[in-house]
Amino acid sequence: MVDQHQDQKFAGFISDQYRKIVRSFRARYADLSEMEVEDIVSDLMTDLFNRADITEQVENMGAYLYCSIQNKVIDYLRRRKKTIAFDNTDDRENGDERSGTVPEPSYDMQPELDAVEIRKRLIKALDELAPDQRAVWIAIELDGYTFRELATEWGVPLGTLLARKHRANAALQQALQDLRVK
Repeated sequence: MVDQHQDQKFAGFISDQYRKIVRSFRARYADLSEMEVEDIVSDLMTDLFNRADITEQVENMGAYLYCSIQNKVIDYLRRRKKTIAFDNTDDRENGDERSGTVPEPSYDMQPELDAVEIRKRLIKALDELAPDQRAVWIAIELDGYTFRELATEWGVPLGTLLARKHRANAALQQALQDLRVK
């Protein structure tokens, strides 16, 4: 009986506050249409109604709703596709704002292509190093060894390893100098 009373109280609160919440978020996020805000609020309300024990877990339902909706709106804005308008403005002059737009591609492959190119050039530069310099550079930079560990494991003096790594770094810097950030 108590659960049913709490559910009715929650439903009453939601129905009383629904329009107020929609108006509040519509005013706050002017770039969203009323329909978008209403969809977001409705989705959240549906999720809340489907959770049977929500009224027992939340002390201040208004604050909880407000924060939940704000988080959902922010998630929606982050996921929303940007649009690019076509040159044809005739449809927009007739009142149809969305005709003549297409989603803007949100995936930029250039950083990945640059990274692949840098990797290829680094591998080529490493292949051009003397074998002892390449071994030290790979062990330190890629495999995570320390100079002391390598000196002990390989039986090579620490100074020799430091010199090999220094010469390897100089050669790599020379080979990849056009990639340096200025």
